[in-house]
Amino acid sequence: MANILLVEPDYKNKFPPIGLMKIASYHRNKGDYVEFYKGKAPYLKISNIDRVYITTLFTFYYDISVDTIKHYLNYIPKNNIFIGGIAATLLADTFKKELKVNNIIEGQLYSSSLIGFSDNVNIDNLPLDYDILDDISYEYPAGNNFFIYTTRGCPRKCPFCAVPSLEPEFKYTNNLISQINHIRNTYGDKRNVLILDNNILYTTELESIIKDLNYLGFLNNTLNFVYPHQVNILIGKIRRRRQFSLSTFKQEEELRSFLKNFKRRIKNNKLKNKYSLIVDKIKKEEDIFYTVLKYKNEIDPIVEKYRFKNKLQRYVDFNQGLDCRLLNEKRMKILSKIPVKPFRISYDNIKITKKYKIAFNLSYKYGVKYYSNYMLYNYKDIPQDLWKRLHNTIKLYETKTDIQGFSFPMKYAPIDIKNRDFISTKWNKKYLSGLNVILNVTKGVVAKELDFFYKAFGKNDSDFIKILTMPNEFIKYRVFFEDKGYINIWNNLYKMLSVDEKQELLDCLNDNQSDPSEKVLKILKMYEITKNSLLKYKEKDKFENVIEYVNY
Repeated sequence: MANILLVEPDYKNKFPPIGLMKIASYHRNKGDYVEFYKGKAPYLKISNIDRVYITTLFTFYYDISVDTIKHYLNYIPKNNIFIGGIAATLLADTFKKELKVNNIIEGQLYSSSLIGFSDNVNIDNLPLDYDILDDISYEYPAGNNFFIYTTRGCPRKCPFCAVPSLEPEFKYTNNLISQINHIRNTYGDKRNVLILDNNILYTTELESIIKDLNYLGFLNNTLNFVYPHQVNILIGKIRRRRQFSLSTFKQEEELRSFLKNFKRRIKNNKLKNKYSLIVDKIKKEEDIFYTVLKYKNEIDPIVEKYRFKNKLQRYVDFNQGLDCRLLNEKRMKILSKIPVKPFRISYDNIKITKKYKIAFNLSYKYGVKYYSNYMLYNYKDIPQDLWKRLHNTIKLYETKTDIQGFSFPMKYAPIDIKNRDFISTKWNKKYLSGLNVILNVTKGVVAKELDFFYKAFGKNDSDFIKILTMPNEFIKYRVFFEDKGYINIWNNLYKMLSVDEKQELLDCLNDNQSDPSEKVLKILKMYEITKNSLLKYKEKDKFENVIEYVNY
């Protein structure tokens, strides 16, 4: 039996490390000890480890990934450390050169021979091991879902996309039913499924995939999901963790807490008293696992009677988005047989506006009520194009009173860069930072309310450019600075600038100009003002001080 440590660097991410979850299944099938750690484990945890698998995510996490790998290289022979994932695939040569390692797994782990085993198991086809997520305290926002690939790759080969490097071959993977049934039987049912395909509409097997999802219970207008019996879920976790010789402290504490708090749900006083006596007995015992098993026949009927059993709609999320250029009547009719939420449509280029609108109206015709989209920016677009795409979407949403929707702008960065600093030729540092301030206020998404959009992004694309040029502090605390009159002062100063002077202002804000003209120098003083600094003024002096400050 080998001791295996699975590692994910300590960055924030939405999804659990799916590759590591499959490697966990492979090694547990071999009878190995497997444990998961997020970040740099202490020496005592890794001192008896035989192999370490370290995943990597985006290339802009390169520094934290390298720092994590170096930590394990201090204790584990480099031949026993295997590095994979997105960044390791895209920057394989860079990792090898900096770390002096050779065990870089590029792309999918299609064969166990890639990690030195002769059984030739396709690890990428194995079901996910959700138990490793209980090894850490970090909670993945999307962790409690089914995660599935039904296809790999994408034939489009878009130059801005990493998929051609990560998954160069487009192919259908037919293991949807077996994987989900395995997860249900082992870890308990989950309400929603996230399909992580890169471009599912290219497959000729779309109808077969949708039939499989229907068979698995993902049906429109069907309330058929009930949250699993929590005591049984926790007992199952503790049993498996004991079987694998892993700590069960966290799960036992969850079980204690659940049993203690569940008493509030019991309405019948006689049953409540009976339940309280059982829980009191359990509290006195050290081994809660065997104690709960001992009283389980008495606990189960009470928990079953009062636990949350409302039937809920399941949902399917094509998390990578749907290609609007491929969405036709035939495909939409097939997709309409499953409950998609949200219906994500890609809108990365202003040139596909017509097809985007057709896809939206077609999906609405077939009953879609929840929408989202991805909008790439900072690539070959100009800032005004992003405003137009956002506005086009909101105007579409406005035509339907019975839908919910939001947009999700995504900043482009080349697939081989190690940070988030890339600026395309059509954008600049000030525009990107200003947009980032707006999106931070809206938590990264743009809602469908038109009035709010006009306030945040401007009533036209010219307004949008003016807002992006405004001091970031004014953008962030818009209402505060409007109420006090400072944005009006900035607007007046901005109006007085000629086209060339506005470009000069931008050059200064982007550190490309060191000797500004007098008019530009005046407005630049506004960029030194912060909300905190103004709050230090006496209330009656605030406006006068600012007027004097900019010599307006």
